[in-house]
Amino acid sequence: MTGCSDESIIERIRSGDIDAFGVLVGKYQDRIYNTILNYVNSVEEATDLAQETFVKAYSGLHRFNGTSAFYTWLYRIAINTAIDHLRKRPAVRIDSLDDDRLRDAGFEPAASLLDNPLHALALKEQRQALRQAIGLLSDKLRTALILHDVEGLSQEEVAEILKCPIGTVKSRVSRARGELRNILSKSFEWK
Repeated sequence: MTGCSDESIIERIRSGDIDAFGVLVGKYQDRIYNTILNYVNSVEEATDLAQETFVKAYSGLHRFNGTSAFYTWLYRIAINTAIDHLRKRPAVRIDSLDDDRLRDAGFEPAASLLDNPLHALALKEQRQALRQAIGLLSDKLRTALILHDVEGLSQEEVAEILKCPIGTVKSRVSRARGELRNILSKSFEWK
C-alpha cells in the first residue's frame, strides 16, 4: 500500500481500514516532526506534538475534503498544534535549538572543531544568534520562513498550507529574512 496515492489511502481509511492510516503516518511523520521541532525546539515536545497532530488528523479526517493535498492539510494541523502549544506554555528565552537541525537544512556549512577551532566557535555563536533571531519572529513570519527556507517547500505549497496568496508568502519570507538581518546585525558586524 506504500505506492498508493494519499487519496486512495484516505478512501481505505474512510471505508473502515483503520490500519491504512499508519501508511500516512509513516510517509509524513519525519517531515511533520521536523516542522514542529522548528517551533518548539525540544525533541520531547516535538515528538508529543507530532503524535498529537496525527491524532487530530485521524479524528478530523472526515473534514478533509480533498481540495488541497493531504500533506498541506496535515502541515496546517501541525503548525496550528505547535503554535497553540507555544501560546500555552510560559514564555521562555530561547537559548539554542538542536545544533544539527539548521546545519542539515543548509543554514551553515559543516565544520569540524579539529579543522579550525576559532572558525567553529564563530559558527557556533552565529548559529546561536540565528536560532534566537528565528525565535523572535512573529508566528506568521516564522511559519513562512520555516516552511520555505528550512523545510524547502515551494512558495505555492506554503501558500496552500497557510491558505493565503503566493504574494503574501513571498512578502512574509522576505520580511522574515529582513527582520533576521536586522536582529543579527545588532549581534554581529556584517561586512
